[in-house]
Amino acid sequence: MNTDRITAKAAALAERRADDISERLMRAPRPAGVNVERSGDGICLVGKNLRRRMLDDPQLRNFGR
Repeated sequence: MNTDRITAKAAALAERRADDISERLMRAPRPAGVNVERSGDGICLVGKNLRRRMLDDPQLRNFGR
């Protein structure tokens, strides 16, 4: 078996899976005033007083689950 080929195929599958999850999270419902932006590592939630709102809002706490 060619380990380089297997490693490359696994990396491609992982990249595709990460892209699919990222797209799903971009389309996920979220409370008003919260936006989702793409970043180099995936996605980022952006909003005013987001840290405090994450403590109070179960929808934000469970985002991505």
